[in-house]
Formats: sequence, structure tokens, C-alpha cells
Amino acid sequence: MSQSEHSPSRRSGQLPSTTPGRSARGVRVTWWYTYASMVFFALFMAFIGAALLLFFHEEAGGRSEWPVAVAAVLIASSGLAHAACSWLVRHGMGRGWPRPWATVLLAAPAGIAWVLTLWVPGGAFPGGVSLWISVNILAILVRGMTRRVVFAVGIVLFVLHWWAGSRLTGVSAPTAEAAQQLPGMVFFVIFVPVVFLFSAWWWDIVVQLDAARRDAAQLAVARERLRFASDLHDIQGHHLQVIALKAELAERLLGAGKPETAQANIHEVRTLARTALEETRSLVRDLREVSLEEELANARDVLAASGAAVSLHGIHVQDPTARTLLGLAVREGVTNILRHAPSATEVSIVLEAAGGAQTLVMSNNGVESPKFGGGGGGTGTGAPGAAGPASGTGLSGLSRRFQASGGSVAGWRDGGTYALEARLPLLPPEGTGRQETLQETSQGTPLTEETSEEREKSA
Repeated sequence: MSQSEHSPSRRSGQLPSTTPGRSARGVRVTWWYTYASMVFFALFMAFIGAALLLFFHEEAGGRSEWPVAVAAVLIASSGLAHAACSWLVRHGMGRGWPRPWATVLLAAPAGIAWVLTLWVPGGAFPGGVSLWISVNILAILVRGMTRRVVFAVGIVLFVLHWWAGSRLTGVSAPTAEAAQQLPGMVFFVIFVPVVFLFSAWWWDIVVQLDAARRDAAQLAVARERLRFASDLHDIQGHHLQVIALKAELAERLLGAGKPETAQANIHEVRTLARTALEETRSLVRDLREVSLEEELANARDVLAASGAAVSLHGIHVQDPTARTLLGLAVREGVTNILRHAPSATEVSIVLEAAGGAQTLVMSNNGVESPKFGGGGGGTGTGAPGAAGPASGTGLSGLSRRFQASGGSVAGWRDGGTYALEARLPLLPPEGTGRQETLQETSQGTPLTEETSEEREKSA
């Protein structure tokens, strides 16, 4: 585990690149199976190599006792070294050249046996098997061109030992009985890279899949954190902005000698604080749902209290997902108006269905802050119709939500006027049902509501 994963200076919102902790049980079982197969084959080849060395030596009529005995012990010892160094494969293929002790453990017994059996009659073929296995284990640990070079050197050393041993001992051809055992030994020698390299390759795939699984789980956690942070921003940002507005209004009323009106605003501040607390608790329980009607009514009340005349025209939205997303868009738009255009006197909210899409357009005047609509970071400024992608903390999160449902969020600025457009695909064909027109001014003009049939009659 890297030091950065334990670093206390890392911000809580940043996750490590890999998930720490133990691997899954299936991965551990796979490793032990892979390791056991390599250990079994290494010990099996060591036993076969030592036995065939003694058998070939006897068939060749050799009389040297101690050299062949030492060579057999070295071949058996190299099998134990192969079993121990196979554990290094646990870290995956291509991890680099092993440490010096591992290199010595792989090369020393097998190398000494390779040299000693050059002068042992019958040891031309079995004497080079141990070094060949060592070469295959080293090839697993290195990568790229180094792996190819190691393989080439191993093949050259094995063939050279077979040729040189036959010349030095004068045994150019095995006996009939020895020749019967030779094809099986050749098969096992060819099978060595298949066993070791295939096992290491399979284990490397398992490790990569396990890392991908943990990264996927980590990504899901990160997405959930972002979703929760976006929801919390929507709740707290909106309510705190309204609370600040009400508190400022109460402070002005107290200074103007209107304690009763100021008390009413302070009461609303307390109510809003309780509402924010309740919605935050509901968010934690994942039980909170956004109501489009409530958000529209809240926008009307809050913007009217800030001195803006609100004009609201809309259709009845039936799809629950669209109602939630459009409610969030209304909330974000109101929050941006209160934050960046406090002197707005006219606000228009239009919700309509046309061209196979449901479109919410919120426009307002009184734009003074250059940060309105996401700041100077290239967010749609210019003439209407040249809408650019919405940005900013709240708008970026809102845009991601709409994009996940096939919609979009964009905004444009024309002088002191800003418009926010949220668009969603029109799923239900009857989405153009009841229509209503809402209007409220800062002077307290009554809220009016009429259906499309009433408007046709009045027309």
C-alpha cells in the first residue's frame, strides 16, 4: 500500500487509486491452487531429473560415484528452490528482476549441477533440466525484451549442455532402454514453459480482474458520495440562502422600527432552519423526494419576498423522474437568482412541451455578478439561443443528472438578463395535459390559476 493512501493530508473527497484490504476468498483460493500446481510440477521435475540422471548414468556404464551423487542432490535441491521462488509469482508477471537472494537461489544449485553433469556419463540431457526450469521462473518475473532474452539464453544453455556433455563424456547415443525414457523426458521439458508461464498468466488475469472489481466498488462509492454531496448542496444551499435573505430583511425592519414585521421574518427563519434540518435527515435516510409543485410555490414566495415579480406558465408533468429533475432545476435556478441577482425585479418560469421534449426556462433580469450562471469559465454568455453548458457546483451536478436521463441543462446571458434552460425527453404522450398560469409580484398580487379550457373561453 502506498504512502499516499495513508496520508492524513489527503482530502476526504479523494479516494485512493486502489482499494486496500484483503482480496476476495475466491482470489486467494485461486492463488493457492496456482502455487500448488507450480510447486508440484517443480518437485516432480526435480525427482524425475535426479532419477533419470542416475538411470542414464548407469546405462552409460559410468563408474564415478560421488560426482553423480552430488549432481543428483543438487538437482533435488534446485527443485526445492524452484518451489520456494514460485511464491514470487504472487505479485504478478513482469514485476522486475527478483532480489539477489532469489536470483542466487534459482541459479546456484541448478548452475552447479549444469557444470558438474558435463563430465558425468549419461548426464548430458537431465543435467540441464534444472537450469531450464530456473530460466522459466525468471522469465515470468521479467518483461518485454528481457523475457525474450532470458528464454533464448535458457534454450541455448540447454542445447549446449546436451551437445557438450555428449562430447566430453563420449556418450553420443543412449542405450535402448535409456532411449525409451527419453521421449517422455523431452515432453516434460517442452511442457515446462506451458505450466509455469500459463499458470502465471492465469494468475495475472485473476489479479487484474480482482483489482477491476475493487476499483468498480470504489467508483460506486465515489459516485454515491458525489450524489449525496449534490443533494446536500441542493438542500442546504437553497435554504441557507433564503435564511440569509430573511435574516437580512428582519435586520432592516428592526432598524426601521418595525419589530412586528421583523418578528414574523425571524419566525420564518426558524421555520426554514427546521425544514432544512428535516430535509437533511430525510436525505440521510434516502427518503426525500423533490416535489415540482412545492418547488414552484416556494420559488414564487421566495422571489416575491425578494422584490421580484414572478410570472409562471407551465404544463402538468406526469413522469415522476421528470418531476423530480425539473423540481431540482427550479430550486437551483431560484438559488442562483438569490445569490447572484438579488436586485432582480422580473422572473419568468416557463414549463412547456414541444418538439418531443419538456423544457423549463427560467429567466431573470438584474444580473450584476459576472459569476452568474457559472462565472467566467465559458458558460453560455451572449445572445439568447446560443446556449452553452451550465457550470458551477450546483449547475454541474444538475447537468449530470439531466444527462443521465437523456436531457440537458444550458444557460445564456444577454446583458443584464440570464436564462436557464433544462430539457428532458417527453416520455408520456399525454404530457401536455392541464396547464396553469401563475403570477405574483412583490406587491402581493393574488395568485391566479386557470385551465387551458378557461383560457380558450376567455379568448
